[in-house]
Amino acid sequence: MTPEEKEHYLAEIDQVVQKAVDGEYKLYPVLQPASWPGVKNGAFYNVEVTEDNNKDVPLVVESYAVETPDGLVYLGKKHKEFFGNRNLYQEANDNLDELEQGFKFEKEFDNKVLSSNGTRFSNERVLSYTQTRMAHDFLESEELYVSIPRRGNILIIPKDSDKDLLDMFLYVHRHNWNDKTNDNTHIANILYYIRSGNREGIVYL
Repeated sequence: MTPEEKEHYLAEIDQVVQKAVDGEYKLYPVLQPASWPGVKNGAFYNVEVTEDNNKDVPLVVESYAVETPDGLVYLGKKHKEFFGNRNLYQEANDNLDELEQGFKFEKEFDNKVLSSNGTRFSNERVLSYTQTRMAHDFLESEELYVSIPRRGNILIIPKDSDKDLLDMFLYVHRHNWNDKTNDNTHIANILYYIRSGNREGIVYL
């Protein structure tokens, strides 16, 4: 990419971000592994999960992206200034709360586990109180484990499920994490512990 092409490319990104500022496009959180190139290349992000054995080392980050008809455009650190004093974290998560995405009962789990696979922000539903409250209601449980090993994969199970069901849940999580035929980006080999709609802890696997 020539300097002129790079300048044009960056100007196009600025224009997309400005449309989000003006309300034409919406901003959303996007979970990424800490190895995501944007971390080293100036993307705007917050640390979501740290390493189990070193709380100073990020494991999962929450980036921010503008949804356009052509895909996602990620915010750089400089773009925070475009929004002035607006709370980008709150704004992105409010937009996530408002998404109309369906949960599906998984037959292979006796309809006792939920999925929402294949949608653009399926993983990010774990960040949303509104979305996780829906999962609580569907599963009739106030304590949940959530698996998000890769982009596009999410499974949700009641914490008090019987051992056989939990073992199967972990088996499928590990399969999704280790599946070399799956081209979707890894997020993390962890489970979220959700209680009453809130992220209360992490289970490291």
